[in-house]
Amino acid sequence: MGLLSRASTLDETEIKQGLAFSDFILKYSLKSSAMLVQNDMYYIITQSIDFDAYSIISSNSTCDFWNGICKENNKIYKFSGNDVSPLLQLFSSKMKEEIKEVYIYRNSDSKILLSLNEISESAAQDFENITSDIHSINIFSLNPQIKENTAVIKLMIDFSEAIESFLQSELKTNNSIFEKAKLAIFNEIYNRFVCFYNLPDATVKADKLLIKTVFITGKAYSVELITNHFIFNLRDLLGNNAELIRVDFCGAATSCEQIQNFLQAE
Repeated sequence: MGLLSRASTLDETEIKQGLAFSDFILKYSLKSSAMLVQNDMYYIITQSIDFDAYSIISSNSTCDFWNGICKENNKIYKFSGNDVSPLLQLFSSKMKEEIKEVYIYRNSDSKILLSLNEISESAAQDFENITSDIHSINIFSLNPQIKENTAVIKLMIDFSEAIESFLQSELKTNNSIFEKAKLAIFNEIYNRFVCFYNLPDATVKADKLLIKTVFITGKAYSVELITNHFIFNLRDLLGNNAELIRVDFCGAATSCEQIQNFLQAE
């Protein structure tokens, strides 16, 4: 019997009209995609998946640049071959090596979807409903994953020092995009947890640059092993600054109420 079958007191999650970026990515199985939002006369990445931090800070670009790239809203643009060249400035040297084609769509709100995957018409239509909201977790969805012999490990992971160390080495602290880049890199990390590393309903943002997550495993792994795993997987994003990630073990959950209280506590 699943651990969450005893969750009779939990409230059902409200269905929202808008679409969170991570839900959008999962729905269309996209990788290497980002959303850029206008800020004054510039655009910068606010949400992404499978982008490294260098590409995120390189995304700061003028409205004039984008008006030249995608002259019309609500139209899917494909760039390949030499046509990709003007867009390479937005990517790190590592990501440039992987680029074969770039797809761009700007919606009615002038939010830009930048992707190395093909953007379908249905994806473009859904991007019209994209919001800045994060995924609203449904704890009930974890129920099928929890068996009699599984362990539910509660973790608090602090990325503040790792992210700030990276930005301090690449940007001046008074740089106009410093704070926005900090949040964008954190969003990339959160989206990786939700879309790649863990179940979508097992991770929440707990505070600025800090997440809480529960791992459902066949055995209780050591915090050291889990920390090393995160550092290894996030090194492509943060470089050696990934060594500064701090993972705190918060115990094992033995009831659905403990999972709920852990993920929902401020």
